[in-house]
Amino acid sequence: MRDIFDQDRPMTLGAVKLATAILGIGLVVSGLLVLLSSLLTLFNGHPLMALTKLVIGVSVLAFLFITVRLLGEILAALHRLNDRIVILGDDIRNPRRVTAAPADTAGD
Repeated sequence: MRDIFDQDRPMTLGAVKLATAILGIGLVVSGLLVLLSSLLTLFNGHPLMALTKLVIGVSVLAFLFITVRLLGEILAALHRLNDRIVILGDDIRNPRRVTAAPADTAGD
């Protein structure tokens, strides 16, 4: 996983969490706009349309946020898994010399 602007540097999990938080703030603002729009529709005399707008708008925004949040968690899990695989690969490629166990010299 590489950084967006500097391809030589790996992306950190903090950057992924920050991007998810920024998207969450944007979706909250969008939710407020949906609420305002449904209130304006309600005051214009269309209560069913206002309710439909509110329910569909908020549910779509919640779906988007939950989907992106879960994708971020999956990305973090894959990042940790990749780190573990790299460590295991290094251990397999560079075996350490294991000395023989000392012989049992207990008197029989």
